Amino acid sequence: MAAGDFESRWLAPDVNAVWTRFLHVTHRLEHRIDRRLQEHHGITHTQYEILVRLADSDERALRMSDLADRIVTAKSAVTYQVNKLTDLGLVERQKCDTDNRGVWVKLTAAGSERLEQAAPCILSLVRGLFLDAINCDQAAELDKLLGIWSDNLDEVDRDPDGRLAPEHG
Repeated sequence: MAAGDFESRWLAPDVNAVWTRFLHVTHRLEHRIDRRLQEHHGITHTQYEILVRLADSDERALRMSDLADRIVTAKSAVTYQVNKLTDLGLVERQKCDTDNRGVWVKLTAAGSERLEQAAPCILSLVRGLFLDAINCDQAAELDKLLGIWSDNLDEVDRDPDGRLAPEHG
């Protein structure tokens, strides 16, 4: 594939095949992780990610909007997942003292325990389905590619006038 293959309005068949395979693989990985977590730990992968972000944050709590940013999803989706986690007793909501509209989400002891129980499941899946299939050089190349895509997305996100955003047809 040459860079020029990316220039036309439509993706060339070989480029489209790469994009389609990327989507297929990432969706399959997500589905397997999600299914295993639900079967063995009663939470989804998104809920697991919320617990991880809370555990990694100061005082094991984040504002709802910050949590949405960290797991890269819509605030309404985070609200839905936090409602589910609250029902399970894994997180609790707290009003923000300085902002009446703000809501904090705090990891509970039960949430921390569930996270500890689920972590080996995730690590096993990441190793077995992802890391064990590639060697160190391939992992380094993948990391480089992910860095390029991440930097590109960061640049577009920092563009307040939308000049870098792709044009819509």
